[in-house]
Amino acid sequence: MWRSSLVFLGLLTALFTAVYKSLDNLIVHNFITAPDGLTAAFSYLVVGGWTGVLAGIVFSLFLGRRLIDPAFGGVVFRNRKMHTRAFIAGGISAGSTLFLLWGNQFGDPSVLVALSTAAIAYTVFYDVLARMAKLGKIIVPASLVVLGSMLAAFSGSLEVTLTGIFFVLVVSNGLTAISEIAEQGGTQASDGVNFFIWRFVWLATAGTILALAVSAVRGYLPMLFETITVAISHLPWIILTMFFVFLGIGMKLTLKKANAVSVILLLLSAQVIIAYPITLIGEVLAPGIFGGLPHDPAIWVVRAVGAALLILGIFRLRKAT
Repeated sequence: MWRSSLVFLGLLTALFTAVYKSLDNLIVHNFITAPDGLTAAFSYLVVGGWTGVLAGIVFSLFLGRRLIDPAFGGVVFRNRKMHTRAFIAGGISAGSTLFLLWGNQFGDPSVLVALSTAAIAYTVFYDVLARMAKLGKIIVPASLVVLGSMLAAFSGSLEVTLTGIFFVLVVSNGLTAISEIAEQGGTQASDGVNFFIWRFVWLATAGTILALAVSAVRGYLPMLFETITVAISHLPWIILTMFFVFLGIGMKLTLKKANAVSVILLLLSAQVIIAYPITLIGEVLAPGIFGGLPHDPAIWVVRAVGAALLILGIFRLRKAT
């Protein structure tokens, strides 16, 4: 019964997504750090990528069919179309994930999660052109969600806001939109679980090659290897994060089988609202765990307005679908 509700599954996926993005933020602020921010992001990309592959296989065998996709019957090689799409999505995701991890160093989860939802704006146009969504029905919810995300990401600091916007909103979301579209064809050719695993294989491979090549050119290889060692020492945190990555991304991939990409991303924008209590509770329990929060009430008023627009956008989407 619960699998038949698109809105319920979308909101559940948004919950898991908000959790793993908050854990990513916690890790880059407290565990995987380096004098050079890009090197720290590369280190997490490499260790997180390969941990995601191995942990994803284990999680798939025990939970794949029950929680993610009933069509999953075991890890298989599948077909050329699935692997082509996995290669495209995984390779692009390595780049978008890199900039997301790098951008995480400049803000708390409530800001970065909000900015990361703007890939919707890119995918709406694709779905309309592909005739998977009607512009008249989706344009108002999409506009409300994008505007709400921007307001919800307001940090009070122009420098931090612009840095986050460049790394997350422009670069990461632009790459993410391409990856999201490629994922749909791949999961339709296989199942959400197998595509998750093979996408992660290519993400880890591309991320490792990119990290080694760029670090070598920059003369940062020693720092990269040192930070990777530090990352491995915090493997339990990374495995915990990858559990929620498996649930969040795996469910999202399965939902894409029969639904427009932009519709799924609109539902997932609820992660912005969920990230607020996660961020606030984390800061109360351990001040500074996310790099500190703004104390100006005006900032939170702007964010609250953004959250309200997001809720309204999701409500309008529910009526449109």
